[in-house]
This record gives sequence, C-alpha cells and structure tokens, in this order.
Amino acid sequence: MVSNSAKRVLPQRARKEEDKEARRRQLLDAARELYQATSYDEVKMADVAERAELAKGTVFLYFPTKEALFLALLEEQLFAWFARLEEALEQGEGRWMGARVARTVAETLEGEELLTRLLARLQTVLEQNVTVEQVRGFKERLLEAVVRAGALVEKRLPFLKSGEGVRFFLHVHALVVGLRQMSDLAPVAREVHEAAPHLEPLRVDFTRELTDSLTTLLRGLEAR
Repeated sequence: MVSNSAKRVLPQRARKEEDKEARRRQLLDAARELYQATSYDEVKMADVAERAELAKGTVFLYFPTKEALFLALLEEQLFAWFARLEEALEQGEGRWMGARVARTVAETLEGEELLTRLLARLQTVLEQNVTVEQVRGFKERLLEAVVRAGALVEKRLPFLKSGEGVRFFLHVHALVVGLRQMSDLAPVAREVHEAAPHLEPLRVDFTRELTDSLTTLLRGLEAR
C-alpha cells in the first residue's frame, strides 16, 4: 500500500512538472511572438522573459543560451510540420506522380515562414553554442521523422530506390534554406524592387519555386 505521505508527494511532483512545462511553454511562445514580429538578431533573452512575464534568470534555467531556445522552437515547429506532411502523404491509395509529391511538400510549407526562417539558420546559428546532448537529441528525433516521411514518399513513388526517400528530404532541406533566404528581401532591397517593376524576374516566390524545383528533381529520378 502507498502511505499518505507518499500520496501527497506524488501530486506535488506532478504539479511541479506541470508548472515546469507551463513555464517552458510560455518561453517558447514568447520567443515565437518576438521572432515573428522582428528578427532573430533583434530578439534578446531579456525581451523573451518580459514577454513571458517571468524573471530573466528563469529563461536561463530552461534554455542556457539563445541558440538553445530557438533550436527548441525549431524542433517543435519542424516535427509539427512532419506530422502534417505524413498525414497528407497517407491520404488516398495508389502511386502518385512526382509533381503531386512536390506540390504536397511545398503546400504544407506554405505560410510556415517561422519554420523555414529557422531552418535557414540551423547549421550556421542554432547548432552553435548549444550542448552536445541537445543537438544529439534533436538529430536522433529528426532522423526518425525523415525515415518515416521518406518511406511514405517511396511508397507513393515506386521509381525511388530504398533509402532515396531520405535523400529526397535532404534536397528538400537544401532548397528550403536557399529559397527562403532568396525570397526574404531586406528592407532596402524590397524598396528597390517596389520602385523598379522591371526587376520583378529577380523576385523569388517561395512556394512556386520549391514546387518546380522538387518536381524537376523527381522527374529526373524517374527518367534515369
């Protein structure tokens, strides 16, 4: 039997875990809101604490560095996208055309500027100044998600060889990073484009270019 004192300890521990998760949620939400309103460089940990209505020191108890905070935010956004993509890829029966897979990937990323902007900073910023444990955990979970999604793509596209679904998502990552950086115009560049309509061919439509690039990639793999 469980003693009365043990019964009291268990709910207390549960409440502490709930409170801990709630504060972590507050910090992630605050970071997301600030990032969407400004830029990564402009977000300060003190601003995150203020937006979350927590003491500045509390931020560092949960996330020792700014990079650790935003890597956690990226992880949350990325795996939520993988879940949506897997659901989309599982709808219906039979094989698909490469263009449909390309369109599905691009459309599930449409409007996900927070995610794609963070992905563009992953290797150069977010994987710096963080612990080996955090990066290892992220990479292990990422591998699991990529393998699952890759297997679904291979199922839809029989011309893909075993393991090529994973490689497909490596290409997706590369294209997302490059196209997001190209489509996010700096204020000065945006002003130039608005004043010079003949420069429109240089403007990048993220979703359209991602769809076309992935379609071309898959057509090439099918035609080999």
